[in-house]
Amino acid sequence: MILTLMTVLAAVGLAVPLLRRRDAARGKRADAVTVLKDQLGEIEAQAQAGAIAGPEAEALKTDLKRRILAEGRQREAEARPLPERTLLIVALGIVAVVTLAGTGLYLAIGRPDVPASPAMGQVVSATSADGHPQGDVSAMIAQLETQMRQRPDNAEGWRMLGWSYLQTGRNAEAAEAYGRAAALDPANADYLSAQGEATVLAAEGQVTPAAEAIFRKTLAIDAADPRARYYLAVGKDQRGDQAGAMNDWIALLRSAPPGAPWAPEVRAFIEKVAADRGLDIAGRMPAAPGAEGGPMSPSGMAAAPRGPTAEQVAEAQALSDGDRAVMIEGMVAGLAERLKQNPRDRAGWERLLRARMVLGQADQAAADYRAARQAFAGSPADQEALTAAARQLGVPVGG
Repeated sequence: MILTLMTVLAAVGLAVPLLRRRDAARGKRADAVTVLKDQLGEIEAQAQAGAIAGPEAEALKTDLKRRILAEGRQREAEARPLPERTLLIVALGIVAVVTLAGTGLYLAIGRPDVPASPAMGQVVSATSADGHPQGDVSAMIAQLETQMRQRPDNAEGWRMLGWSYLQTGRNAEAAEAYGRAAALDPANADYLSAQGEATVLAAEGQVTPAAEAIFRKTLAIDAADPRARYYLAVGKDQRGDQAGAMNDWIALLRSAPPGAPWAPEVRAFIEKVAADRGLDIAGRMPAAPGAEGGPMSPSGMAAAPRGPTAEQVAEAQALSDGDRAVMIEGMVAGLAERLKQNPRDRAGWERLLRARMVLGQADQAAADYRAARQAFAGSPADQEALTAAARQLGVPVGG
């Protein structure tokens, strides 16, 4: 409707000058001369009646006569350059050209199928009778699938679709979606790492040769990627190299930066494996930090190595849609709780905002965005980065 209105206005604006009557100016001048002559007669009548003194009346009449002569000396309106019928045809032709060309150009380069919301669009949140957003997850995935068919060159969109598949137990589809993202942005280690993890989960926890190749490709881009290093160690362990796997896990933990959200879980995993196998690792483990980190959240999969067992994978896949939705909400809530304890984690805030928007929780995402900016009140650079990330994700951040 807006396109049609704009086209009509443009066409009318071009056609009006051609259709405007050329004798309009002449008519206006004739009207002005008539008015001036009427005023001249009125002044003469008032002078004869004695209402105006003789010298004053003569001055007024002289001024009016000068104005009448000036109007008469103006150039006559130029004649029409073309006959009236020809001008009408030209005007209609211009209207047709503007309308057809504008519509054709829009259909060629415009995107009338894209929703009028930023990023990948927002899913309207609706709650089922039991209070769970059961319909939201399926609707969100369906919407993302439609958008990716329309925009297959959007790497971040494929990542979001892969994340959504992974949360609902569709691991093979998640691996494929992450693979599409990695193909579009081959220098992004996070995309590759996520593809490898989804490949492992699709194989019921087995680090297959295909997954191992993906993880090694990840390390060629980012040698410190924790998820790739973790799963490559899992692969060693599955092939019987338990000592090598333990060395790699401990090395991963030692290289963890301060406050790494995945470090506490890796530490707990190593300690459990060592206890189950009767290994003494007391002198090999780095000192535990004073403040324990929170549980890892799949919302931060790009930086959080996880190694569920085949039984855990099977249990997740056996959940109903409603229970799976509750599980996803719980994981996002865990990330939010961790950020309350450690608010100076910009990457964590960005993951939380992304998860909120994937779940259709735009209002909550806006509140989290404000909390994130407050956490970085003394760092304008971090605030600007958070704002840029929020706008890209479609978070309603206001002006």
